Amino acid sequence: MKIYVDGGTRGSRICLVDGDIEIIKYRKHNPTNNELEYLAVLYALGYIRHKYKGKNITIYSDSKLIVNQLTGEWRVTTESLKPLYEKCTAMMTKKIRIIWTRREFNRAGWVLDRPF
Repeated sequence: MKIYVDGGTRGSRICLVDGDIEIIKYRKHNPTNNELEYLAVLYALGYIRHKYKGKNITIYSDSKLIVNQLTGEWRVTTESLKPLYEKCTAMMTKKIRIIWTRREFNRAGWVLDRPF
């Protein structure tokens, strides 16, 4: 099972694509792009927990920072990202993996690129 996620500052939106498209608007304290990317992953993890509990899932993101931090390749040094990182890692399971994909292959990014 594949799920695509993305976050963007234009409109402070996050997006998850799982066959159907789901867009969530976020207007909390003008989040940074990286905060929105983490919020998209966090939303996906909650979505997976409710809809696909126990199934093998791959989350695709075009954020190298988020993917490399969540896979343990890079340290989290930005204070505002640490709580988001901790929430995400607490929700990750052995059946969920996160993989980087190029922007042009990120279906959630396509949605966020459309005018709203």
